[in-house]
Amino acid sequence: MAEIILHHYPLSLFAEKIRRILAYKKIAWRSVEQPMMAPKPELTPLTGGYRRIPVLQIGADVYCDTACIARRLEQLWPEPGCFPPGQAGLAGLIEDWADHRLTSQIVPPVVVDLFPALPPGILADRAAMSPALSKEAIFAAAPHALSQALLSLDRLDGQLRERPFLLGDAFSIADAACFHPVWFMKQSARLFAAVEARPALAAWLARIEAFGPGDARPMSAAEALAIARASEPADVAGGETAAGEGLRPGASVAIAADDHGPEESRGVVVRISAAEITIRRHDPEVGEIALHFPRAGYRIKER
Repeated sequence: MAEIILHHYPLSLFAEKIRRILAYKKIAWRSVEQPMMAPKPELTPLTGGYRRIPVLQIGADVYCDTACIARRLEQLWPEPGCFPPGQAGLAGLIEDWADHRLTSQIVPPVVVDLFPALPPGILADRAAMSPALSKEAIFAAAPHALSQALLSLDRLDGQLRERPFLLGDAFSIADAACFHPVWFMKQSARLFAAVEARPALAAWLARIEAFGPGDARPMSAAEALAIARASEPADVAGGETAAGEGLRPGASVAIAADDHGPEESRGVVVRISAAEITIRRHDPEVGEIALHFPRAGYRIKER
């Protein structure tokens, strides 16, 4: 099988979610560091318009969104599992809550504290994705967001008082999703004090950090593009196929996130299931690419 390539940058919360899963599963991977903000000329040949981080690449198959990435890693490396039998639905619900509500509570106050050290223009870049991510909106939201975040930390701490991980004795996707926003609080000593004041939560964070950095080796973006150019999409056939959004394989579509980030990725549907959609597109720089997205959280429009 082709190498696992993660396109990311160190401060990315959502990339940290996937880095924890890779470390837990002891998967060797290649690290391609991408810019924190647009333009991303060595990413968009793989993704079309999609610009979010992280992106997982396996040859000419490209997986967008951590929900899709985590499930593909689980298919390829089922042990140790991140989706506990009998609890996969609950784990997914916690994942969705953490990726959206918990993250939206924690990011504004951390960004306010970090603001003097952030790259110039970063919030203007994010405002282009959504007005809610502008400097003015984030600074205005921070006090209430922090008050809500502290309530969420209390809930997590209570859940962890009698178990090492959120769903029991083993790490799961629920832990990976809740870990990354709490980990982000370490960027502000003032805010991280709230984690340290909750012993069960602090111990859980340390338990996951003990997985270590994982088996990662750097790769240049140019090398990753060359691998895509020399490969053919492999994850495009078989599996569950179902009509969705009124679409079937062969339809030309545009896919974009339904919360923030207006950029579209366009291609032809090759597979659609209850959970995911795969489109095939041609890029003049890398050739044929299969792009994989989750259905949840994305608008799919026929063109």
